[in-house]
Amino acid sequence: ENAINHGHGGHYSFMHSITMKLPLRAYLLFTSTCSSARAFYNPHSPSSSSTFMNMSTTSPSTNLSQAKQLISKAISIGAPAYNAGDINKCATVYQDTAKEITSLGIPTALQSELLAEIDNNETSNDNAKAWALRRIFDSIVDYTLPLTPSPEPQIPSVTLELFTQTQLPNEPLGVMDNVMGGISRGSWISKANTFFGETSLANNGGFASLRWRFPQKQNWSYAKGIYIKGLRHSKPKEHTFRIILKDDNCERVRLANYKVVFANPDQVQDQPLLIPFTEFDEMEQMGNSLVGSPSFNPMSVTEIGIMAIKPTVVGEFQLEFEEWGLYV
Repeated sequence: ENAINHGHGGHYSFMHSITMKLPLRAYLLFTSTCSSARAFYNPHSPSSSSTFMNMSTTSPSTNLSQAKQLISKAISIGAPAYNAGDINKCATVYQDTAKEITSLGIPTALQSELLAEIDNNETSNDNAKAWALRRIFDSIVDYTLPLTPSPEPQIPSVTLELFTQTQLPNEPLGVMDNVMGGISRGSWISKANTFFGETSLANNGGFASLRWRFPQKQNWSYAKGIYIKGLRHSKPKEHTFRIILKDDNCERVRLANYKVVFANPDQVQDQPLLIPFTEFDEMEQMGNSLVGSPSFNPMSVTEIGIMAIKPTVVGEFQLEFEEWGLYV
C-alpha cells in the first residue's frame, strides 16, 4: 500500500467505450511495475484554480504545459524511487520540481498551495511531503485553461440569438454526484438564471450539474457557437465551470457528452462569453476523453447543460448570467 500506482491517463477508445465500461480515470502519467500500489493515485484530491500570475512573458497555456512536463519528468524519477523504497529521493525530486514550477506562473490558487507546501516545515516526514506535493501535482495535471469573455468588442461583430422559452425547457434536470454515492447539490432559479449549490468530495463525489433536454432535436448548424452574457460567479479567480452539449452520437454512448471549461475571472460584463462549437472537439465519458470520437455535430443537438466540478469548485458556488443563446 506504500508504492505508487500509475494509470494510463484519461484517454480511451471511442469504439471500445460503446461495449465496455471504462475504468476510473487516473491522472498519473507513468505505469508502475507494482500492481498492488495505490498510495499516490488520488483523483479526488481537492484544489482550486484561477487566473495566471504575471510572472512570465510566456502565455498561460505555455506556462501550464511546461509545468505539466516538469511534473511528468518528476514522476518518472520519483515513482520508481518510491517503489524501490527510496522515499527521500522521491520527496526531494518532487520538492525541487515544485520550486521550479512556482517560477512559471501557474494558476494562483495552485501556486499558493505549492508555495505553502514548499515552506511547510510541519510535514512530518518524506512520505508525507511526497504525498502532499503529489496531490498538488495531480491538480495541476488535471487543470484546463477556461474560455473567458474578451474585454474588447468582438471583431467582426456577431449576432446574438437568445434561447427562447419554447426552445429551452424552463426547468432543467439536476444531475448530481449522488449517482456515484456523492452528496453534492445544485439548484436553479429560472427567473434569475442562477445556478447555485455546493460540491462535496465525500464518497468520492465532487460535481453538480443542470441539464436541459430539448423536446425536439435542434439544428444549430447555421450558428458558430454558444454565448453567455452578463456572466458572474463565485470566487472569480478560482472557480471554473463547464458547458455541456450532447448530440445524436452521444445518445448512442452511455453517459457521453462534450464539455468546455469556462470562467469570468476578470468579471467582464460588457462583452459576452463566446464558446465556439469547434471547441467541442472530443467526446467524454465520465470525465474520460474518448479518442477517435467524432466532433460535436451542431445539426443534431439533444441537450445542453452547466456543471460545477472538482478540483476547481469544491464547496459552495454560485453562477448567474443575464442571458444565453447562439451567436452567428
